[in-house]
Amino acid sequence: MKNKILLLFLLTASCYLSCTQENKRHKVPEAVLEEKFILPIYSFHDDLFALQNDTAAFFYKNIAAKYPDFFYLFTQRIINIGDSTNPQMANLLKGFLKDRYIREMYAEVKKQFPQLDPYNKQLTDAFKGYRYFFPKAKIPAVIYFVSGYNYTNITTETTLGIGLEMYLGNRYQPYTYLEIPRYKQQIMQKEYLVSDALQVWISTEFEEKEDYASLLSQMLYKGKIIYLTKKLLPEVPDSVVFGYSKAQLNWCESNEAAIWKNFIDKKVLFGSLRGDSNKYINEGPFTAGFPRESPGKLGVWVGYQIIKKLTDQKADISVSQLFEMRNAEQILSQSKYKPK
Repeated sequence: MKNKILLLFLLTASCYLSCTQENKRHKVPEAVLEEKFILPIYSFHDDLFALQNDTAAFFYKNIAAKYPDFFYLFTQRIINIGDSTNPQMANLLKGFLKDRYIREMYAEVKKQFPQLDPYNKQLTDAFKGYRYFFPKAKIPAVIYFVSGYNYTNITTETTLGIGLEMYLGNRYQPYTYLEIPRYKQQIMQKEYLVSDALQVWISTEFEEKEDYASLLSQMLYKGKIIYLTKKLLPEVPDSVVFGYSKAQLNWCESNEAAIWKNFIDKKVLFGSLRGDSNKYINEGPFTAGFPRESPGKLGVWVGYQIIKKLTDQKADISVSQLFEMRNAEQILSQSKYKPK
């Protein structure tokens, strides 16, 4: 009995030390989070809807001056009403702003997001960490907007845009009217807002340059994005970062070895990422070729597991070095990933 108790203690202590080391690895120091840092954050949606009155022709020029790049992007691409320099732009904007469904959408946004301070705080702390890992990286201005369900996130060289109407909850009826699939509606909730925005920004900053990269390289690329997002948002549950339900995440963890065996047996890892192999990294109600209990984009989940294993094996590797590693086969080999 004593031996069993001692063995249990040793296993528990070992797990505790391992977990503690994992938690500390690539952790953003508290001193960094306490630094004074102002992330530029703007509520474009409120400035925009202030133009609803009859003086829009005068005031729209002010908003165009305040958001010179984003206003052009918004009119030209996001809501597709044309060049913001069009002399008729004031009237075109008034048509958008007076649309019944647009007004109802904006009212719901204001109801569900009466103030944005919690998200601003999360984003600010996350970009403090991002600057810590990548001191020379660009820090974007964050712009909240609404566009009539056109975009969830949009980025430019200097801007990270967040479409608030895409996070009104999985029971928001217009999503069903718009025929948005249920699996997507499940993650159109407030708690996903910051994680989604960060992943979009990271992916555009570290864009994969190979047009026909292998499935494995794409799995690892997306796994790195998940890894960094988790480090920037340590309090956010894994289910939110992956865009899974808790049940789906539990399924992955319980079937890790079988998932990996499936990839190996089908010999899909090293072929070019074309056509059929996209199903392993694209969103979906489940991953084709796996049980319906599986979540979509299983390849992304596996890619993260390999990246995490690599950082366990090579404790001296920095986050910036991790993103510089491009040889997928070498990463897999060095990670010694082989779930049992």
